[in-house]
Amino acid sequence: MKIRDIARLAEVSTATVSHVINGTRFVSDEVKEKVRAVIESTGYTPNAHARNLATRQNHTFGLILSDLSNPFFPELVKSIQECANAEGYEVTMANTNYDPERALASVQRLLEQRVSGVAVMTSEMDVSLAARLAAREVAVVFLDVGEVGPYVSNIVINYEKGIRAGVEHLLELGHRRIAYISGPLRLKSAQRRHLAFTKTMKKYASSLHTEPLIYEGDFKATGGQQAVAEMLRTKPLPTAIIAANDLMAMGAMRELRQAGLRVPDDISVVG
Repeated sequence: MKIRDIARLAEVSTATVSHVINGTRFVSDEVKEKVRAVIESTGYTPNAHARNLATRQNHTFGLILSDLSNPFFPELVKSIQECANAEGYEVTMANTNYDPERALASVQRLLEQRVSGVAVMTSEMDVSLAARLAAREVAVVFLDVGEVGPYVSNIVINYEKGIRAGVEHLLELGHRRIAYISGPLRLKSAQRRHLAFTKTMKKYASSLHTEPLIYEGDFKATGGQQAVAEMLRTKPLPTAIIAANDLMAMGAMRELRQAGLRVPDDISVVG
């Protein structure tokens, strides 16, 4: 069944059928009902790609994530899909693995697909992209990147507040030798967290026994394990560890257990 068959059965032009399907031009209620009745009786399904070209819009949102293996993202994806589906939209995803070039390429592909909006849930993104998206009149939500605007929203994370709360909690527990496992310092998000940690530690420097130990991880469990493996060769051991994310915290705890250390009895871990 093609659009010309619907037009023939409804006794209207193919252009009229197209306008009824896409809502691109006024059609009287009487004609709309006639066309829709034929569509329903024949089980005709409009071609989505052709419809997108006609309306210059795709009932799809793009979702760009930095690491699908991070347990934080499945819950985020589920929530976004549920909200989108409730409004009649689908969600298409892309994983960047913290690569800014892959993120940029993913955004370009989504724009070519005429998506209605893009959620860029990675901070590894060129800020100039916001202006390009706004010029295309595409609604976009960034994660801690750039400024807000007519089509641009930005979710800003207060890393300093979170890390300060973690450090203060450890100090209240009596810890004075605190180690930190950062993300890859080539990434903006890791740099911001690293800066927040060092700034907080300077504030409480008089309460510490030694300079804080800092290890560079990879935002994955393996990074936490490798950092702790290196840490175990240091004497004296820190009494507490702050990891820049929960994945590295879990990796750190796994390595500590394998070394015969108990969490939190022998060493505390904060993610």
